[in-house]
Amino acid sequence: MHRLRSLVPSANYLFVFEAAARRRSFTAAAEELNVSQPAVSKTIRLLEEATGLKLFRREHTRLELTAEGLKFYRETQQAFDHLHMVLTSLRKKHSNDTVRVSFSASFVQLWLLPRLKDFKAKHPDIALRIEESSRDDQDLNEENIDLSARLGLGKWPGIHAWHFVTEEVIPVCSPDYLREHGPIGEASDLLNHRLLHFEERHRVRLGWPEWLAQHSVPVARLNQDFIFTDALSSIEAAVLGQGIALGWKHLVHDHVRAGRLVYPLDAVYRSGQTIHVIMPAQRPSKHGAMLFRDWLLEQGADAPVFEGPTAITT
Repeated sequence: MHRLRSLVPSANYLFVFEAAARRRSFTAAAEELNVSQPAVSKTIRLLEEATGLKLFRREHTRLELTAEGLKFYRETQQAFDHLHMVLTSLRKKHSNDTVRVSFSASFVQLWLLPRLKDFKAKHPDIALRIEESSRDDQDLNEENIDLSARLGLGKWPGIHAWHFVTEEVIPVCSPDYLREHGPIGEASDLLNHRLLHFEERHRVRLGWPEWLAQHSVPVARLNQDFIFTDALSSIEAAVLGQGIALGWKHLVHDHVRAGRLVYPLDAVYRSGQTIHVIMPAQRPSKHGAMLFRDWLLEQGADAPVFEGPTAITT
């Protein structure tokens, strides 16, 4: 029997003490540990009796640590953190390096999937859990996400961010649509075409009114024959010849290169914002996550530049 057992009869005493000391509340600790408040109070009393230490004192309605309690709390936290680090390291040696990543459906379907074969060829031992998210404001720590992407200026608390690709938004349509409806000379001509709209519930993205306004096209009202709940559906509708969609350059490039989409006019909106690869700063990064990050950044650095409108021959 370890000699610590003579002072702390149960390791559960330490977990209860750590929660109560961190939260400065027996009630909050009870909620966190899913036990009753009297159970927490009793456990702390038993710990104080076993160790002979006075760990807490009440000042009015506030729970405070004594000097001995504060020192014991700091040492307990360090011991827990060290054990967690050791166990995490040992578990990694006996399991695949599974990396949890989260991106928009558009990014997964249009950009990531066509390139995954290359990543797997370079890193066959890394398993990816790929999740599609409809939000920009995911809490990477709360949701245990190792890596994601976010649009903005790259300054978010608790987040490491790396430049991936600059936001450029371009109208796209199918070659058949352009042949059927004729060439588009300038941005104002788009008002005579079927524009494909989308409104994502939890993500704010540039829409047709904003894009047209950036190109000095006054818009009192736009026909909205099709409104999709995600950008991916509007782009796929454009591939099928249903109208003209807004396409993010890095997302639609593969469709353009394959001839499924074309740029109907030379008009790009550059927002000045950047899509960043992001990782949580509060916990050590998995080796596999860092390899996946490096691979993403290599791909992003090679993203194609806008090449102007596509000529369509009849």
